[in-house]
Amino acid sequence: MGSFFITAGFISALIATLAFLFVSRGNEKLIRPARIFFHAAVVFTLSSSAFLLYLIITHQFQYTYVWNYSSTDLPLNLLISTFYAGQEGSFHLWAFMTAVLGIFLHAFLIKRDSDKANSGHTSNDTYEPLVMFNYSLILTFLLFIMIIKSPYMMVWESFPKDVEAGFVPQDGRGLNPLLQNFWMTIHPPILFTGFASLAIPFAFAMAALFKNRYDRWMKLALPWTLFSGMVLGVGIMLGGFWAYGVLGWGGYWGWDPVENSSLVPWIVIVAAIHTMVGEEKTGKYKKTSLLLCILGFVFMLYSTFLTRSGLLGDASVHSFVDPGQEVYLFLIVFLSLFGGGGIAMILFRLKSLKSLETNAGIKLSRESALIIGAITLCASALIILVGTSWPIFTKATIDPAFYNKMNLPLAILIAVINGISILLAWKHTDDKRFFKSLYLPVILSVVFTSLLVILGVDDILIAVFAAASLFAFFINLNIIFKILNKSTVKAGPYIAHLGIMILFLGIIGSSKYSQEENVTLPIGETKEALGYSLTYKGASLIPETHDKYHFNVIVEKDGKGYLLQPIMYYSDYSEGIMKNPDIANLVTKDIYLEPISLETPQPFTEQDVVNIPKGSEKVIKDVTVKFLDFDQSKFNQESMMKGEENILGAKLEVTVNGKKEELLVEQYYSGGQTQNIPVKLESNPDLTFYLTNIAITGESSVDIAVTDGHQHTNIASETLILTASIKPFINLVWGGTIIMALGFFASLISRHRKFNTNAKKISGDTKQHSSSGNGHDNGHGNGHDNGHSNGHNNNSNNNNVPKKTRTEHHN
Repeated sequence: MGSFFITAGFISALIATLAFLFVSRGNEKLIRPARIFFHAAVVFTLSSSAFLLYLIITHQFQYTYVWNYSSTDLPLNLLISTFYAGQEGSFHLWAFMTAVLGIFLHAFLIKRDSDKANSGHTSNDTYEPLVMFNYSLILTFLLFIMIIKSPYMMVWESFPKDVEAGFVPQDGRGLNPLLQNFWMTIHPPILFTGFASLAIPFAFAMAALFKNRYDRWMKLALPWTLFSGMVLGVGIMLGGFWAYGVLGWGGYWGWDPVENSSLVPWIVIVAAIHTMVGEEKTGKYKKTSLLLCILGFVFMLYSTFLTRSGLLGDASVHSFVDPGQEVYLFLIVFLSLFGGGGIAMILFRLKSLKSLETNAGIKLSRESALIIGAITLCASALIILVGTSWPIFTKATIDPAFYNKMNLPLAILIAVINGISILLAWKHTDDKRFFKSLYLPVILSVVFTSLLVILGVDDILIAVFAAASLFAFFINLNIIFKILNKSTVKAGPYIAHLGIMILFLGIIGSSKYSQEENVTLPIGETKEALGYSLTYKGASLIPETHDKYHFNVIVEKDGKGYLLQPIMYYSDYSEGIMKNPDIANLVTKDIYLEPISLETPQPFTEQDVVNIPKGSEKVIKDVTVKFLDFDQSKFNQESMMKGEENILGAKLEVTVNGKKEELLVEQYYSGGQTQNIPVKLESNPDLTFYLTNIAITGESSVDIAVTDGHQHTNIASETLILTASIKPFINLVWGGTIIMALGFFASLISRHRKFNTNAKKISGDTKQHSSSGNGHDNGHGNGHDNGHSNGHNNNSNNNNVPKKTRTEHHN
């Protein structure tokens, strides 16, 4: 059934794509079938998603994908998240989000085209056919990938040599422990919503290029571009928050190639938003806006190719394994078709685009600042893109310091441009008024930067970065206060900018001036680190688990104490020790404890351990010890592979004062951990034997340790080793992200209200036209059409607006 849904969805999307193409060529009779088949493709995609989710929740382990990523012990929220834990499921999530967004996009297009038709424009001005052609084509490609990389294969199809047809495993392999976190249920869906939404500005840009008309596309695409910037930005930072709180390496951004490949399209689409605003206000930067909307989607496809192709398997902890030759080649086709097609269309229309461009020279104006800012953003994206792609060509990874060093000057420039651009007017700015407006923010930024230097900021470039961020912060804050008296949503762009500047300040504090120290904590003993007293109080089993432990540490300073509980446990899935940090979140900083290891007391030293080959004997502590054979009566190989409890022993012959005694020494295994079981000698209870190591392959041998009653332990007590760190102003990173997202959201609300206002105005104008009689229509008709098609751009430049209106628009 699942395969049927995907195949039917693919066929429906393909038919819808062709039908929308024919409609755009003039065959308007096909518009109804095109809409029906597109919605059919959406329904089949959603049905496949529901069916896969049903298979996961009901534990249908005969399906390879369900067996590979889920298990019966997962809670419901994590069980649902296994939907997108693997290659096949993440492609399905991408298609699902594309289908859902397609419903809203299609309704949006029908509404806007209807409003335009009511204003007296011809059907040639509609965008539905070409936008939906491009969008349906993207959905078609995604569904085809799901056909060749299906989540509906059976285990006997995946493993024909090992599994008989009809076999149903009792349980699945389970979810990677690193993914067993609350954020697994939120981060990927948000990120893939951002990925899917990038197809919409791309579709509008391609439609404008196909039509060779550039008077409407930007206004229609801008709300969706804002949506992409908001959702993708939030998704990226949620990933950083997840890494910071769970992975335990002490940071939120490591310049990992897969992290970067999500960041690049976001930077590009943010640049596109600014050039589109400049185009809306002045009529300039049409080529740039089209190019950036296309590149935002193309770079997202490129990031998908990097992540899914397996090329970064050795360079990134996030990368998927090789998906197979078919998917690999199809990803190349996917990327080449849309990337190459988009660039080719811009080159094909270059002559037309050049003829529409007004004088876009750099001068003291807001639009000039916007284009410089967009260029700076693109330079940052290019640097990150080159560093991210480097492992493909050289098999070597780029050091994170490269990204920090190259992007720091660009970040300073971005902050300065952001502040200056807000003080500039569109088209032309009075010099004296502009320089006068700089006095207060410059003074405030100098004062606050001086305070930061006094408090310890000793790096010149970092101080300049802080000053630039504070400069833009104060300017945006001032504008927000002025606008909030009139309208909250109109302050959206400035709120978003304010969030970015707060984020910049948080990055300075939490990364550049983070303090770190390794600490050894014997149980019950207090140690000093980073100005705090740390005391390890022992481990406690986490409720509802059988092998996960909290390692309880009391952190104290100035009479205030915090209980931090970092986690360590053995994972059968990854066959290694998993470590999760714990964090005390304070107002101005975080106290971050990352566990390294636990050292337990050992009753013997390394000098006490002796290796004895099978059949040989050695003298230890004045007794002769001979290794006779292994004892595997309590051992099961299959249980051992699963990490379950096992005991493996060695039979010894011990000779004391001429008397021989057989002794069985054993080693206990559970969850990847070993425990040496002490065994006393009957004829001499002071002697205790330990089996410390077993070598079965090659020359069989055992390591035996023997202690007497007078020895002391090697380590006095259980000892926790961890890394303690202080993250100053880390809350500014998370707070800045939230404020930025709110700014995007307010801008979306403002744009939506503007559309509704224009629609009501058009509706009112239409009623007036219809009530004024046919004579008015006949006298107005052709002139109105010609004035719209030929003079729209001039109107946007205010050349045909009365003087009073021009002044109000300028203000």
